[in-house]
Amino acid sequence: MLVACVVGMVGCGVPSGVVMNPGLAEGKGERFGFRKWVSQDVEPDLVVIGLHGFCGASADYTNLGDHLLRGQPRTALYAFELRGQGSDPIIERRGDIGHPAEWYGDLLAFTQLVRERHPRAKVVWFGESMGALIAAHAWRVAPAGVPPCDALVFSSPIVRFRDDIPAWTPALVQMAATALPMARVSLNTLAGGHDVQMTQSTMHGEQAKKNPYHIEQYTLRLIGTMTRLIVGMNECAATIDVPVLVLHGGRDFFNADADVRGFVARVPRSTPVLYRNYPDAYHLLMYDEKRDRIFRDIERWLNRLRVNRL
Repeated sequence: MLVACVVGMVGCGVPSGVVMNPGLAEGKGERFGFRKWVSQDVEPDLVVIGLHGFCGASADYTNLGDHLLRGQPRTALYAFELRGQGSDPIIERRGDIGHPAEWYGDLLAFTQLVRERHPRAKVVWFGESMGALIAAHAWRVAPAGVPPCDALVFSSPIVRFRDDIPAWTPALVQMAATALPMARVSLNTLAGGHDVQMTQSTMHGEQAKKNPYHIEQYTLRLIGTMTRLIVGMNECAATIDVPVLVLHGGRDFFNADADVRGFVARVPRSTPVLYRNYPDAYHLLMYDEKRDRIFRDIERWLNRLRVNRL
């Protein structure tokens, strides 16, 4: 079931009803689209940067962005399209990643863009599933000195492999990725036809094919990269020294409550950390049937962050 952990990072599609900006210029001059949810009436004092899940897109943040605009207009949300995913402007690169450092560089460049637009605002990295892996590792490898963000939110992070995955399986994936890095396989083939419930009413397979940014095949080096990021998550936890909010669904297929609590326990005691578990929720919390409750918890946490009361 190793591949199920990768399958689990897929996001759901939503209609696009917000401004699309192709304005991100990362280190090599490439451009990535992003969506933004920013009040026209007030200048934000807190900005959330969303990193979507595997085979997802910035549109996955629509529900949360709309909720924040209604209830917390001083909080802006920006979400950008991740390199190698279905909205990457370079079509040949979709389904592949050369090195995870490219993701980290894109995140740091996008953070700089946001800080330039809102120089007085606190910045929060909000990663969902694969996005949480990228945010955690980007934090860990960021240059020493000024923190790259002011707080972190991890929604449905995959922090370890399930106990029913043999210990040798991740190593085997790494061997395959090293031997044939550019070989491409479909998630359906890798998963052996196994499907995963992502919300109360959707399965991964049926939903993924509806997405306009769906990718049929992924390179083995991308699959190997995801394996390494999962293995390294608990080490990342020990480096966090800004406030962190961790969200998890009790029916999440990929990690149990105890797994995520183990990750949270590795965050230094001096770091303000809040863990929220939703017993009846699945992996895609931003699409959960009771997501308004989850969004209210996020809203309260952001308000406390805003006034330094975490």
